[in-house]
Amino acid sequence: MDKILHRIETGYGREEDIDLLWSIQSKIEGNTICPLGDAASWPVAAAIRHFREEFEYHVRFPEKIKDRNHFVNEPMEKVRHLLKPLANSI
Repeated sequence: MDKILHRIETGYGREEDIDLLWSIQSKIEGNTICPLGDAASWPVAAAIRHFREEFEYHVRFPEKIKDRNHFVNEPMEKVRHLLKPLANSI
């Protein structure tokens, strides 16, 4: 999960990475005897559940996210129209 998140954050993510992250975390959560597995999967699940549009924005506009203040300069409310809904959204 860490490698995929890093890839998305640095501008090399793919659209399928978001669903891949969701799939990985759902396979970890509740399926391990180690509590660290659940503890690692919950933040990823919550981030995708609440901020999926931001993940999609990072994937679709990698040149804009190179600036660490991209959402300060362009709040999500102003760029949301650039994202079209995906058919398989969670």
